[in-house]
Amino acid sequence: MEKKVIVVGAGVVGLILAKELAGKGIEVDVYDAKKSVSDGAEKASGIFSVSGLGRVGINPQHTIVNELDGATLYAGREKLRVKAKRTMAYVVDRGMLAELCKKEAEKAGAKVRLGRRLDRKELREIANDKCKIVVGADGAVSSVAAAFAFPAIKEFVLTYKAEYSNAAIEDPHAAGLFFSDKIAYRFFGWTCPYSSNRIEVGIGISDRAKINSTAAFSKFLGSGMLDNALKGSKRLNGYASIIPLTTRSTTVKGNVALVGDAAGQVKATTGGGIIFGGSCARILADTIDNHIKDDRPLSEYDKKWRKMYNLDLRMHNFLHNYYSNMKVSNFEVFLKLSRMFGAEKFFSEYGDMDRPSLMLKRFFLRGLAK
Repeated sequence: MEKKVIVVGAGVVGLILAKELAGKGIEVDVYDAKKSVSDGAEKASGIFSVSGLGRVGINPQHTIVNELDGATLYAGREKLRVKAKRTMAYVVDRGMLAELCKKEAEKAGAKVRLGRRLDRKELREIANDKCKIVVGADGAVSSVAAAFAFPAIKEFVLTYKAEYSNAAIEDPHAAGLFFSDKIAYRFFGWTCPYSSNRIEVGIGISDRAKINSTAAFSKFLGSGMLDNALKGSKRLNGYASIIPLTTRSTTVKGNVALVGDAAGQVKATTGGGIIFGGSCARILADTIDNHIKDDRPLSEYDKKWRKMYNLDLRMHNFLHNYYSNMKVSNFEVFLKLSRMFGAEKFFSEYGDMDRPSLMLKRFFLRGLAK
């Protein structure tokens, strides 16, 4: 009897996995409780690096809202402005992106079953059938991870974001990152322009903080850092979400695997999970294919994705812990020194925040070439 894959979670990463599996001739069903893959997509920010989307095989052409060529980092009275000569990131409509991925998964032959939640008992019954493989692609608070007692994620970021119209945006092609240990505990605040007068404002805090993300967002708005941009603007909505900051110590148990946010395959520096999660989904698809056709162990997935991406994820975690433990006064000095040593120019030319290990190689090669 041929094996079948049950993917739990019809987010972008789950749909990437379904497309890859179906393209290999593997029967795959995707289950999700939501009635549309775009439901809840607006909770997450839609900033993706141009290079990263290419790596996971997504052409976002019809989902692009804006293009970004820079960012400004703020801490106290100091700021560091990074401006490239080319588009470095796209701001996409997350709902449209999810619909695009669903269409491509179904075109490849996957079945996407919406409005259908699999509870823990059903998941265990499915996994008891050794002709089935269960994959949890169901987000940070994964039902699959809970059903099969996977190791816990040690830290999460709680976020809150809102969109504003009639905003006074200084540069419609540059994001803003705001660092303050007093407002954004172990994370940061951000602005992301959608157009010349529409902007997303958000904040993230560690789940170790003593306040929730809604209260932190209110403190961010009251800090004065956003007064110029939001004066006279109109708030349109508001959404809270949760993001994992650490990976699980294992992502395979028998015939059950985790991918994306469910596995903790997320950049700790920014909370972005689509690029790493999508890349790991492709590795998982190859591993499942080898498992079915050559009887190779499914546990190879855990080794393969860590070999490919664990260094970068660990570096993201290191950078996150470094900046998140800095007081505002120290961060001001850091930004000032960064400008003095030419960080603005370097990051503008060589920045790749998806793969910091590659960025460091460029740094050392550039230094040696002098």
